[in-house]
Amino acid sequence: MHLNPYLTFDGRAAEAIAFYSGVFATEPVAIMTYSDMPSTEGLPPGMEDMIAHARMQVGGVLLQISDGFGAHEGWTGFSLQLDCTSVDEARALFEALSEGGEVVMPLQEEFWAAAFGLCRDRFGVPWMVNCEKPA
Repeated sequence: MHLNPYLTFDGRAAEAIAFYSGVFATEPVAIMTYSDMPSTEGLPPGMEDMIAHARMQVGGVLLQISDGFGAHEGWTGFSLQLDCTSVDEARALFEALSEGGEVVMPLQEEFWAAAFGLCRDRFGVPWMVNCEKPA
């Protein structure tokens, strides 16, 4: 079994895919618009070219993205955590994710981590960036 995040965006999925592709230096594995579905009956006008489903590999995790067909209500009660292998990697990812977003807790040394920080990206998705101290 695998647990993979599935993020829904309210009309901004294509923008999010481009953003995450740049941050994580990866490309989508698949992108399907609503017009690619067998039937577009019942879709609100203008949804045809929005993202019905997209997948991208981020490290060992499959990140899935959609425009959600009205399912987006914001993100609360969770964070996506990145475990980094170096402080430099943590810093680069934290800076890229928080650009145009919000730094909740600056990236800094903590008692458990060489670097740890909290941010929300430009879409409001919450991220924890962590680099453990050597054992």
